[in-house]
Amino acid sequence: MSEQTQNVQQQPQEQEYLQQAQEFFGQSMGRIKGRMQSDSAQLESIMQQLPEESQAQIQEMTDSYAQFEGVIDQAAQDAGVQEVTDQAAEEARESADEALGQGQGPVEEAASQTQEMAGQVAGQAQDAAGQATDQAGQVAGQAQDVAGGALGQAQDTAGQVTDQVGQVAGQATDQAGQVAGQAQDAAGQATDQATDLASEMAEN
Repeated sequence: MSEQTQNVQQQPQEQEYLQQAQEFFGQSMGRIKGRMQSDSAQLESIMQQLPEESQAQIQEMTDSYAQFEGVIDQAAQDAGVQEVTDQAAEEARESADEALGQGQGPVEEAASQTQEMAGQVAGQAQDAAGQATDQAGQVAGQAQDVAGGALGQAQDTAGQVTDQVGQVAGQATDQAGQVAGQAQDAAGQATDQATDLASEMAEN
């Protein structure tokens, strides 16, 4: 196969690749443009709900979208794919608007995510508080057990002391009874001796 024949065959392939690249570029620019148009419209709807002094900031944002669209249009014209870009932009905008209609807008979605995160944080805080309460209850229970044990030991010790005092008192009472009995016996013996002596003296 001659080099000229190869060049002839390569030219259609190169043109096909170039056409595919242009098609891809036009659709890509169109998707970006359409999404920006949808987002810009969403910002404008939000802007209508704000006071006039705050609307200027939103207007600057929407103006930025418009500048980006101008850059995309110029790039599409330079590449010769303006028609493809506009068609892809229209489809992308319709898809984005439909998604927003079925769900939440970007601002509402962000607020929903913030609320969800706040709920998770609150739940974690409640769990931590519950764990702290359980630990405090366990410590209080252990303290009560220790106090109860100490009180029981003190009562046992007091009982033992009371028993010992009773035993000592009983022993003292027994000893006092024995001493009193011995004293009575001695007194009786002395009385008998005195009576006998008196009788003898009377006889003399």
